[in-house]
Amino acid sequence: MSPPSKPDLRSPTDGRTSAARAVVLERLAVIVGTQGLITDARDMEPYVTDWRQVYRGVTPAVVRPASTAEVAAVMKLCAETGTPVVPQGGNTGMCGGATPSASGKEIVIALGRMNRILETDVLNNTMTVEAGCILANIQQAAFAADRSCGIAGWGIALSLWSNPFAAGVKPAA
Repeated sequence: MSPPSKPDLRSPTDGRTSAARAVVLERLAVIVGTQGLITDARDMEPYVTDWRQVYRGVTPAVVRPASTAEVAAVMKLCAETGTPVVPQGGNTGMCGGATPSASGKEIVIALGRMNRILETDVLNNTMTVEAGCILANIQQAAFAADRSCGIAGWGIALSLWSNPFAAGVKPAA
């Protein structure tokens, strides 16, 4: 006897797709709560279009985890079910990498609820921030700590096109 097959959200011709999607969405709601799951097309609009409005995609849901534990649980579920994901920080990329495809198969994982500055280390000129923390908030916290964090942040060039971790901005563990 072969093991039961995993639901496959990637195959639109698979008769299990709608039922599998519903099961995955139910399980995602358990992980992130109703405030962390968006399925209404109007509410998903900002997450399926890049900020320049050049790229547009389709998704069955936007998942908005509030912690690294929720991200891990969401990723585990998606791996188990073969559900493709598109991670999205601030959705400010210039090449559409954070925009789902037009296929409607990928789940968007938007990290905007994870937006806290966890630590400002003035002595070492570093900050520990969550994945969804936006640059404007980082800049404001740096200025409040009497540090400069503009485009030339923390004494090292920092721009939207560079790696902020190289400038001493480190992700939360």
